[in-house]
Amino acid sequence: MARRYTSKEIVERLQAEISRGKPLFIPNCGMGLSAKLQEKGGADLIIISPTSYGRLKGLGSLAAFLPFWDVNQIIFDLAKEIVPVVKETPIISLSSPHNPLLPNKAHLQKLWDLGISGINPFISRIYGDSFGEQIEQIGMGWNNEVEFVKAAKEMNMFAFSFAFTVKDAEILTEAGSDVICSHVGATKGGVIGAKTAMTLDDAAQVSQEIFDAAKKINKNIILIAHGGPIETPKDAEYIFKHTNAQGFLGGSAAERMPIEKAIVEITAEYKNILITKR
Repeated sequence: MARRYTSKEIVERLQAEISRGKPLFIPNCGMGLSAKLQEKGGADLIIISPTSYGRLKGLGSLAAFLPFWDVNQIIFDLAKEIVPVVKETPIISLSSPHNPLLPNKAHLQKLWDLGISGINPFISRIYGDSFGEQIEQIGMGWNNEVEFVKAAKEMNMFAFSFAFTVKDAEILTEAGSDVICSHVGATKGGVIGAKTAMTLDDAAQVSQEIFDAAKKINKNIILIAHGGPIETPKDAEYIFKHTNAQGFLGGSAAERMPIEKAIVEITAEYKNILITKR
């Protein structure tokens, strides 16, 4: 059964790894088997994610942003199969603060009771500026993510925030995020990956601008990169060399794409066996 950790305890674990010169690796997770294997491989955090749930259904990350499911109910259900198979790795969740019928403190308490130590607010920015402005007017927009971070900090829970822009980074750092993660778009690659025109150079530049903004407010904030063209360990290594990133969050890159590769290869290997008649 996974341990629960306070925000301070998780930050200390992550900073200890950074001080050893090791990059942080933070995978999304959509099933118990993934969680068990991610911990065995040395993941620093595991994020229970409705985007992973969509990917494991063969639908792609953006399915979680469409009105197919209640993304928070997915988290509540997945926690019951993921938390019991993890031993020591802190677990957080990509949870949505946008439902006005689920107050932040009650929501966070439910996550804590399920064995989840922190939150990664579900990102309304992915919908684009026009839709974002409309939902902000009815109280269901991006500011809820900021308030979710503040509420988590009041409850000593860990907060891991995506930033799409410098302004995002500034506001979320001020709100108390323990981690700022540059988000440069849905991950490309594989069978159901997104398309992106962004290069690794572009991703590095955008990420560094976000990191610089966060560092000006909190010099100790932990910096993570994610998305777009960053889809392999080599890509992550490039980002580490060209930015101040201290780690990488893998969504598709940590779960979907390795599964695709392994299953395609083993299926082809079985099909290529020659049957020798006696």
